[in-house]
Amino acid sequence: MICTSVKRFGERKFVTAQVGAPSKMAMRPMSPYSPEQSLQRRLCFFAPLLLLIAAIILNPTRAFAVLEADVASPDGSIQFQVTFTNGVGYEVGLKNKAVIEPSRMSFSINGTELTTAPAAGEVKTYRLNETYPWRGAHSTAVNNCNGAVIPLKAGAVSFNLEVRVFNDGVAYRFIAPGEAGQCRVPDEASTFTVPEGSRVWYHNLDGHYEGQHTNNLIAAITNGQWVAPPMTFELPNHAGYASITEADLVNYSGMALQASGARAFTVMLGHKQPPSHPFVMRYSKEDVARLSQPASVSGTVTTPWRVVMIGTNLNTLVNCDILPDLCPPPNSRLFPQGLNTDWIKPGRAVWKYLDGGDSSLDGTKDFCRMAGELGFQYNVIEGYWSRWSDAEITNLVAYAKQQGVSLLVWKHSRMLRTPEAREQFFKKLHDLGLAGAKIDFFDNEHKEIVDLYQALVENAAKYHLVVDFHGS
Repeated sequence: MICTSVKRFGERKFVTAQVGAPSKMAMRPMSPYSPEQSLQRRLCFFAPLLLLIAAIILNPTRAFAVLEADVASPDGSIQFQVTFTNGVGYEVGLKNKAVIEPSRMSFSINGTELTTAPAAGEVKTYRLNETYPWRGAHSTAVNNCNGAVIPLKAGAVSFNLEVRVFNDGVAYRFIAPGEAGQCRVPDEASTFTVPEGSRVWYHNLDGHYEGQHTNNLIAAITNGQWVAPPMTFELPNHAGYASITEADLVNYSGMALQASGARAFTVMLGHKQPPSHPFVMRYSKEDVARLSQPASVSGTVTTPWRVVMIGTNLNTLVNCDILPDLCPPPNSRLFPQGLNTDWIKPGRAVWKYLDGGDSSLDGTKDFCRMAGELGFQYNVIEGYWSRWSDAEITNLVAYAKQQGVSLLVWKHSRMLRTPEAREQFFKKLHDLGLAGAKIDFFDNEHKEIVDLYQALVENAAKYHLVVDFHGS
């Protein structure tokens, strides 16, 4: 169910004189009011009309502006309300109980806040209900939601707010159309206000995404606390669970959350996040400074989806399909058979770094043997593989194949920053018969790093290689 409300300035019923009435002074009834009183009455009568006309002339986009939009899930259990009376506000409910209390959406371009007082146009609604093959908790994913696109205008900038509401969560994003080659710098400061009495599970950004979770009541989380999404919380009185994260992160910086007081968590893009310990340890001060600057986006600016997965129990969150629902299907140019592309084979792996053992060529062969006996599909080989000759690696690949095992080899992402380096690396892996690479040490959410993921996937796909992103 989707509904909107519209307010019109100075909504009144006006009465006009009959056309063609006689205009002779002798026939007009005398007014019981003095001339001064008559003038005041005329001003009182016409003032609202004049104000309406002035409002339309000065700000025609807000004269008939949408004040709110309410979107419900297909089963009606989840409600998402967006308001435009004081900036762009929103709240989310599960069975009429708050999941996200009144919060704000904040989106800016080139330092100009676009969501302070935008005019909202006619809401366009749609419905999605489809299934598609997937891997994970189940083999068939369901994409069932109600959606709405709300056109907004702030000054000369036109942009859209898109909302989707599923039976197990909600999502929204901003889209600001732009010309090819037009570079602009987006930023966000939207908030998620968690209900009082909620218990939150989270970890900080010290180790980027290698952190140990803790849990606290929302009241115990101090202002300024950094949180790496997903941030999961239980609603008061065991009313359900929710988890805040993002989806379809492409051509944009990644999100973290920071506690900002009054139980609110604010979206912080990559350039605002403190550099993690692994990044500072492995990269230069110049790298840290460069990635502390906001990133520009060429052409249309599309934010990732801001997502809240919601359910009455944890089983719902575990089986939630919202994240793949919000992402486009695999690029057919890179993956001709989509999820069933024959060289994309998920599987279990042995890993000497975790399990211990010999780093020699013979020790690696022994790991391949044990992987085969376990029925594991891969052996992940750390950086010591680069000490071996091409002939030795080819021999290892042949032995692993006899055990039913494929090989992934380690590489530092810093060594693959240029197109030439990526081409040389992936071609070598292909020519040696290796299955793919474990690429490590990204440790940052800046758009520069997000773009690197995309480039690596495209280069690997060219040579039909699997990629395992680590330290990401």
